[in-house]
Amino acid sequence: MGETTRPAGVTVVAILMVVTAVLTMAFWVVFFADYEGQSQSFLARECEGWFLWERSFPAADAWMAVVCLAGAVGLWKMRPWGLLFSLVAGGALIFLGLMDALFFLQNGLYWPVNFDVATELVIHAWVLAFGAFVIAYVWGKRSLLLRISR
Repeated sequence: MGETTRPAGVTVVAILMVVTAVLTMAFWVVFFADYEGQSQSFLARECEGWFLWERSFPAADAWMAVVCLAGAVGLWKMRPWGLLFSLVAGGALIFLGLMDALFFLQNGLYWPVNFDVATELVIHAWVLAFGAFVIAYVWGKRSLLLRISR
């Protein structure tokens, strides 16, 4: 089979997956660059366990970033494995978002709203919404992605 033209929506999803991975890596660079500041941040002062809890996420976030990048490349190249990695990335995004949101809800960290809280709220909303969107969108394109020659 010949190459199939990549739909504009697939291109947009691939780009947003790369942006998500890059911004996640940037988050951790900033976090560890100001490690002492993070340990004394608003969220650390509001919740005794926040700093320790936050430090448990780099490996899971790295996995999410890797599968986002793999999914993005696969979608860009219109390869069947792009479907697989995009679905895995969507699931990872939702899982991370649910873990974050539940911790914040259980510990009353969404209020009062300030810059730190707003930043976390945007992250939580993005990973939950984008993760669900990725799964729904790429699943809807599965026939296109799966009929491409390997």
